[in-house]
Amino acid sequence: MRKHFRTYCLLAVAVVAVALLSVSCIKDNDPAVGGKASVTMTFTTRVSDNVTAGNLLDNEQMRKLRVIVARSNTNDIIYNVSYDIQPDEKQKVIRFSELTVNKDGEDFDFYAIANEDAFLTGGESLEGKSVSLSALKSRILTKDFNSPALSKIPQAAFKTIKVGPSENTSATMNLLFPLAKVVLNFDNQTGESVDLTNVAISGIANQGYLFKDIYADSYPQGTAGSGTVQFGNEGTLQVPVGEVADADASPYIRYLYPWTSENTYKLTATWGSKTHEVVFKIGDEELKELEAGQQLNVNVSLIANSLKVALTVSPWTVDDAVLDFSTEFNGLLNPASAGSVKLTADKQAVAVAGADRNATFSFKMLSPEGVRWNVHLENTVDFDLTGTTSGYGGADAGVVTFGVEPKHGYDATITRSVKLYITVEQPFGGTESEGIQVINPEENGIYRFPGTETEIEIRQVSESEFDGLTESVSIKE
Repeated sequence: MRKHFRTYCLLAVAVVAVALLSVSCIKDNDPAVGGKASVTMTFTTRVSDNVTAGNLLDNEQMRKLRVIVARSNTNDIIYNVSYDIQPDEKQKVIRFSELTVNKDGEDFDFYAIANEDAFLTGGESLEGKSVSLSALKSRILTKDFNSPALSKIPQAAFKTIKVGPSENTSATMNLLFPLAKVVLNFDNQTGESVDLTNVAISGIANQGYLFKDIYADSYPQGTAGSGTVQFGNEGTLQVPVGEVADADASPYIRYLYPWTSENTYKLTATWGSKTHEVVFKIGDEELKELEAGQQLNVNVSLIANSLKVALTVSPWTVDDAVLDFSTEFNGLLNPASAGSVKLTADKQAVAVAGADRNATFSFKMLSPEGVRWNVHLENTVDFDLTGTTSGYGGADAGVVTFGVEPKHGYDATITRSVKLYITVEQPFGGTESEGIQVINPEENGIYRFPGTETEIEIRQVSESEFDGLTESVSIKE
């Protein structure tokens, strides 16, 4: 009996040895078998690395981070983990070890999502390894993140990384906001609190992709920018005197889905009985596209029942300077050349006599920066403008030339005169008089040209009288 038992033991050992040898041979001969690898991933929540997390509002901070790691070719989930993020944490470093890869290396998909509870609906969960990654990857957000105001904001990022056997790979993922942020900044110069109603942006989208780094230039079907978002509380925005730096930012901040508008974005507001409207512009270009992670700073000045606005765009949370919409002239207005501006005999007007005897001016608008200026004539029945009569202010703006000439032949029985003035564009639909510029400053107590500081007086004379005039305005460098 003992002999038989020893025989059975020897046979069992032999079988195990053969089995192990077979597995070893298979492993050695199978090119698909690789080894273990690891990836150390740093997750950041910033759109710009040089801006500290302290600039973010509380609802924009990352509070919970979920990371899903899956094989690209099969969508098999290897890791699905979540972490609570502390207020002082600016990034999260996670090491994913024991990744089994084949001999030639493999691609792994990394999904990073912050604040998933900001968009998940009742009963939804991203826990576990049965999550549909195809549905997650193409996830469309439809929530209105302005209801309630300053709702928690999600962030997300996606990256594919190839990992080889025995490699220890390091990488970084920057989580992106899938929304754009609009901030209204007010400077109330009226001396009293102002109530604005129906303050709104029109032409906005109603949905967008969660992973904007995947769908950077795409928008979901049904995004059509026909929606409207309102600012304020219950339709009213109360603006105190001075620059508004209210601790409660909720009336002044809204979040919009990225969208390219066929028209332009515009802001409307009602002040008293008048409704103002402005089309958003960056420099001389109308704003037709909102991008994810972008912040629009809309700087509004309230002056004597007129709204003046300047718009700047930046990465989320970067501060921008407010543009100056002063009516003080900051430019250069001169005769276009020696003798091109002659004064009448009584020196109370600039003289013009015909197409070849007109008055020509050279003009350069230094500021407001990026704001359109326009030349006007009070009387367009009897006089015409020639040359370049509009443009944009700027330190590097070019010098332009415009002129004034009469439309009709000289008639000694009729006095034909006109006032010339220049305005800057009033974005909220203000009147021309609200934007009239000082173009004719006093020099030693005398206006440079006949007229007032904002107007130049021009009168039609006969050709012979024009030719007999010798007085002209000298050009000053």
